[in-house]
Parts: sequence; structure tokens; C-alpha cells
Amino acid sequence: MLNKLYFLYSQCIEENTYINKIKRLFIKKIYNLLASGYYKDQRKKLSGKDSVIVSLTTFPDRIEKTWLVIESLIDQTIPPDKIVLTLSSKQFINGLADLPKELLSQLNRGLEIIWSEDDLRSHKKYYYVMNKYPKSKVITVDDDFFYSQGMVEHLLNANQQYPDAVICNLAAKKNGSSYKDWKNMLFEEVLPTTEIMQYGGSGVLYPPNSLHQDAFDKKKILNLCPLADDIWLNCMTIINNKKIVKTSYPYYLMPVYFKTTRALKDINVGEDMNSIQIKKLKEYYKDYE
Repeated sequence: MLNKLYFLYSQCIEENTYINKIKRLFIKKIYNLLASGYYKDQRKKLSGKDSVIVSLTTFPDRIEKTWLVIESLIDQTIPPDKIVLTLSSKQFINGLADLPKELLSQLNRGLEIIWSEDDLRSHKKYYYVMNKYPKSKVITVDDDFFYSQGMVEHLLNANQQYPDAVICNLAAKKNGSSYKDWKNMLFEEVLPTTEIMQYGGSGVLYPPNSLHQDAFDKKKILNLCPLADDIWLNCMTIINNKKIVKTSYPYYLMPVYFKTTRALKDINVGEDMNSIQIKKLKEYYKDYE
């Protein structure tokens, strides 16, 4: 039922008509209402190995619903071996005591929590897990979307064809240094290239050693691209002489409804911080195009 709603929602994305906007709003509300009940009955368990890891991060304003995102990642046609959630001890000062019981129950079903002493914001989704599991395939996701059931399988299938490439389900066609000129490519397939930027929220598979060593330099992250992990990881992929593949996966992203929260996207896009960070990266890394 949920996956059918997800597909119907995705079909309303390409043509942004008034009718499709109404359809999307209606489907989002229904999906969010049904998801809690559906996932409360789920008891699937992951293997706990570390060949394929799905990784994400979150913060206090969203922690109450993080378990729903994680359940959608467990409920995959080909599930990952484990899911890693990185949290900052600066934000959750009481540790596990600050986390909801639904999330804590997932610790017995394949969820691992990494605690960081600092706060790299969205960069936490890849930084600590890749350092801890350098030989793993790491799939990054966001904390504000449900994931359709075939997301992981689709990435793994493409990874078999292009084992050295970074694989994503959604991407932007790059066009100069102004992020406002970059185009969302939606559902079209793109073979190995450096001309697109992978959207982390869509699910992005990073094979081991995909990223340049600077990806783990905290000073450079904070000086050059502190608010835009997607742009940073795109740069770190390209200067490491790796390419990006975009799949034709026919599902868009189903948002999780939260109480009032200002998303990082509002800052990066609304205030055009993305363009500022792109300019900094291009000035510092001459190979980044």
C-alpha cells in the first residue's frame, strides 16, 4: 500500500501543474498518517554485517520521527547489512536518554549509533561511518524522507555495472558556478560522468575509497563548504578521479512531516549559500568542474 502511494506521488513530480500539486499534498498527508501504524508492526532484522551500510544523521528537532525513516530503510527489497545513525553529543547531552523508545528498540534490529563529540552538521552522515568502516559500501540518506522499498536494490544493481563509480538516484546537471542554474534531472539515467552532482537525499552509494582524502579534513570542510555536504562530496568525488552514475529509478522523495523546522535547504538555496560554497571550492580545487 505505502509503496503504491509512493509511486503515485512520484508520478506527479515531473509536471508541476496545480492539479499535481494538490495530488502531491493529499498523498503526502495520507502517507504520513499511514506510515506510523505500518512501521510499528514491522519486526524485520538486519544482518549486522558491514558490507553494505546505510548512513544518516539527524538533530533534536527531528529525532522523534527518525525511527520512521530507519524503518523504511529496513523495509527494503534488498536490505542493507546495518544502518548507522551519527549523533552529536553536543546536541544530545544525555546520550541514549534523549532518544525515543522507538529508536532505541531498533538497536536490536540492525541500527548502530555513532556519537561524535563535535558537530559537523550534515557532514556527519558520511564522515564518521566511512572512517570506521573504510572497506564498506556506504549509502548516504537524509533524515527527512521516507524511502521506497527498492531504493537500496536499485543502487546495488547499478554498482554491479559500475563498481568504481558513485551511484545516485537523483542528481543535478551542473551549469557554471551559480547553483540556481543547476537543473534537477529527475528520472533520466546518466552514465559515468563528472557533469552532474549527486543528491544525497536520494540515496547515494559510495564504494570504498570513492572520496579524496580531503573529504575527512575538518578544517577544510568548515572553511570551504560547511553547509552543503552534497556539493562537498561531489567535489571530493571528482578531484579523486571518480565518476558519477545516475539511475533511472522512478521514485521521487516522500517527505516526512515535522513541526516547524528550518531545513538546511532553505539556507543553502533560499539565501544562495550553495553558490558561495561552489565558488570557494572552485577557487581552492582547480580540478573541480
